[in-house]
Amino acid sequence: MSLTTDDFTAFLTGDPEDDEDIPLGDALRELAVEIETDAVEDVRDGRERF
Repeated sequence: MSLTTDDFTAFLTGDPEDDEDIPLGDALRELAVEIETDAVEDVRDGRERF
């Protein structure tokens, strides 16, 4: 089996819901979730469970 350009035509067209005026980094920042955690505390908790 081989891939041809016809296999990718669905991925080459733009999505009408995308706002192409917004830079990709800004669009990704809108989707990001900020999580704050204390890694040291998490490791200690994990060790106590074992």
